[in-house]
Amino acid sequence: MQKLYYFLSVIFFALTSNAQVFNQSISDKIQKVDSVLNQLIAYENIGTKPTGSPALVETLQWISNKYRFYGYNPVIDTFKLGSNESYNIIIEKQGANPSQWIIIGAHYDSVDESPGANDNGSGVVATLQIARIIKDLIPKIGVRIINFGAEEQGFIGSSHYVKNTLLPSDSIILMLNLDQLGGTKGEDNSKIYCERDDDTNPSFNNAMSSLMTDTLSNLISLYTKLTPVISDAYSSDYVPFENEGMIITGLYQESDYSDHYHKSTDLVSNMDVDATVEVIKGALAATLYFSGMNGFTSVNKLVDYHYELIPNPANNYFTITHISSPVFVEIYGMQGSLIHSQQVCPNEQIELFDLPNGLYTVGISDHVNNLKIHTKLIIVR
Repeated sequence: MQKLYYFLSVIFFALTSNAQVFNQSISDKIQKVDSVLNQLIAYENIGTKPTGSPALVETLQWISNKYRFYGYNPVIDTFKLGSNESYNIIIEKQGANPSQWIIIGAHYDSVDESPGANDNGSGVVATLQIARIIKDLIPKIGVRIINFGAEEQGFIGSSHYVKNTLLPSDSIILMLNLDQLGGTKGEDNSKIYCERDDDTNPSFNNAMSSLMTDTLSNLISLYTKLTPVISDAYSSDYVPFENEGMIITGLYQESDYSDHYHKSTDLVSNMDVDATVEVIKGALAATLYFSGMNGFTSVNKLVDYHYELIPNPANNYFTITHISSPVFVEIYGMQGSLIHSQQVCPNEQIELFDLPNGLYTVGISDHVNNLKIHTKLIIVR
């Protein structure tokens, strides 16, 4: 299992080989986020949404109808919690490889006392916005959006999905969880938690989760007004995925919401909707980046030239295969800054002794500095 997910993650980085620097195409697409306030109010107005309630079924219908209006065919995944039925709502945008997916998850139930505008109407609205905006784009890695039921009873819907619905042939490259994204009225809402897997059971997926979360953090910095804060993943629908060895990350509110959490006052009027919009933009940017949606730096040239970094993950050096003449190599850090450049001859080693562990972007150019590829390099010691 460990080798499988590590191998899939390396494939993922090869497929999403556009440089993680500011991309105008991503910036243009996240400006299409709109109607967030209206959708939050519509979710709140349905009422409290505990498992087994008529309001939960009404919420399911509301979400499903939105997806149908956007042009999707939602699949309803039904499961039991005691004598009550609950449901996961699943839509898909298939990628170039039909078995590879990133999952964007957000639960849509609430506790008995709460209409759940923030927990988790904010996550639901984020998935609706993402679904609408990516509908006519073409991902390299498929995007599967899931609104989970019965999260409040202990991640029952996501556990059911992982154990009973997920196909053995599906390669889940990443699970991005969206839970309680709204800021708190009257609080400092300038930060957002980017959550990584620090759980030790299992622990082999932690390093890749950390790299993915670092990338998510960088995307938040690049495309939103928010300051990312790295935090531990805890008590939400990514847990069943993490427990099965899959790679997870997530977004969660940083400002204090304890006065309204799981209470009747979890209302839009107690949220900072502007901050919520910024988080949704960050979630959309992450979806576009991780899935390699069209409109970004092409990876076709990587296939055309058959270049490969060996080894990758690397320790203290790597070489570039299939070059027959000198090329120029540039290595960029997580924030897009150039940290190393040199001319490289065939079979020459590029030394990495001075670089810390982490995720890097490698640019390879020919003798007249025409860009051929950007690809990813992982350094792990």
